[in-house]
Amino acid sequence: MTSPPEIALRLQTVKYLKMVGLAVLVFDYCIKLEAEIDLTWGRRWDFIRILFTVARYTPFVDVPVDLIYSLGPTSSQVCLSLYQVGSWFNIIGTVAAESLLLVRTYTLWGRNRVLLVSLLLLALGCIAGSAVVGANALSWFQYQDPPLGTSGCYQSQRIAIYAVDYALLVLFETVILCLNVFQAWYRRGRQGSRLIARLYWDGIVYVLCILAMSIANIIVIGFLPVRHSLFN
Repeated sequence: MTSPPEIALRLQTVKYLKMVGLAVLVFDYCIKLEAEIDLTWGRRWDFIRILFTVARYTPFVDVPVDLIYSLGPTSSQVCLSLYQVGSWFNIIGTVAAESLLLVRTYTLWGRNRVLLVSLLLLALGCIAGSAVVGANALSWFQYQDPPLGTSGCYQSQRIAIYAVDYALLVLFETVILCLNVFQAWYRRGRQGSRLIARLYWDGIVYVLCILAMSIANIIVIGFLPVRHSLFN
């Protein structure tokens, strides 16, 4: 049984980590703003720009909401409402970001329509699975008053089923990674644009990074012993 001082320390640590996350988000935005202005601002509002804008700017909603969730309220109803708002914006941003990967892969595969339909069906299946997990998980939320006068929402149990959401992300990202690796291998040594080769390998590195983060979330949420989790 975790003691109240240990719970309070963990909750405080979570607050610090979320503040760091917000600082990193703002820093990343500042250093990439010039490139964003040059490459995207002034372009017409097509489907790709809409996806990029949604993926780029939804974190400026869900990250502060998540921080407020940890800093401010203690009411169970307010906590659940904040969690739902942050989760919806997180889902919208994730779908937009994964859609950009899908469009990118479709383009690098020569706009193969069979591939496009296959990836869309896979994506829709993952979204449907995630929706089922989210609907079932809501009934498991339980909030308690945080110990030792600590502010913020204190969820009294970890909901391990959320690891399924990240497992679905891993499935989709693994397929995208394999398609990019195959194309990079298939086109190796051919004469062509260095930009295309750079697109392949940059995409592979990017997908590897987000794949690693998704796997880390699965381990923490689904398998890590409770005593090692900051969130219990």
